[in-house]
Amino acid sequence: MKHLGALLIFALCGGAPAIAQDAANLPLVGVLRINTPDTVEPMATQFRAALAALGRVDGRNIRIEYRLAEGRVERFPELARALVADKARVIVALGDPAIRAAQQATHSIPIVAMADDLVASGLITTLARPGGNTTGISILATELDAKKLEILKKIIPAARRFGVLSDPANTVPARMRAIIDRARVLGVELQTVEVRDPAEITPAFASFRAGGVEAIDILASPLLMGLREKVGQLSLSDRLPAICQFRQMVEAGCLASYGIKLSEAYALVAAVTDKMLKGAPPGDTAAEQPTRIELVINQRVARAIGIEIPAAILDGADEVIE
Repeated sequence: MKHLGALLIFALCGGAPAIAQDAANLPLVGVLRINTPDTVEPMATQFRAALAALGRVDGRNIRIEYRLAEGRVERFPELARALVADKARVIVALGDPAIRAAQQATHSIPIVAMADDLVASGLITTLARPGGNTTGISILATELDAKKLEILKKIIPAARRFGVLSDPANTVPARMRAIIDRARVLGVELQTVEVRDPAEITPAFASFRAGGVEAIDILASPLLMGLREKVGQLSLSDRLPAICQFRQMVEAGCLASYGIKLSEAYALVAAVTDKMLKGAPPGDTAAEQPTRIELVINQRVARAIGIEIPAAILDGADEVIE
């Protein structure tokens, strides 16, 4: 009996390194993001769950690793090269700087990209035939950012000066042209402030205050999404109503959001990743676009900053947070 027990202990102790070695040999899905470990959610959980629903379970038959730039876009080239050195089977890159770094690091490993406008940014050739080793998800930001300005004007019809909070690393000229054209039609002036790293967010709001801005259109950006708690705090403390693209930013203190459902976007990223793991050629795999657009209003924020949301806006909202 003692001999049997000793064998069992030996097997268990020896099994742990074997399990770790097996896990290290699983196909690597490397994820490039601008975030810090504190702001990588909800993407990490939703992406992992979406892959698991397709039979790709982290730690069982694939290995998901997040390589985070922690707010510093200059880190992406090094992080991308490390994924290539680690022989990633697929690189998932979110945001223009992460995608460009991955494209520079490899021309053979499939890249699944999620960006505001993959075609306008020059990251792929067309949605139907992306070309090269990149495909992915294009989230309609060019159309949605301009529409957000229109919604903001309906919420505050007397406003004449709007701010635009932009991350230049993820904002192509076509997006800004669409916003400027819409502002001209609406008869409002714009003050655009660019944010390149987390340290610039507080000075950006100070600039809006100094410029007499009455409300802010926050453009879609992985960096600004990661800073949503700070953005929400500043919007509330400065009593500056802000419209953004994602519901999670409304939960953090923005007045409204109009855009895609992130859960759907991450499900699409997972589906394309699954295709790449099955050997589909990225250049011939059509890029996807989300289909569900939602308007979310935060009435708690509206009351806190003294804004009365018109009934027509509330009636047309997909969700009103009370």
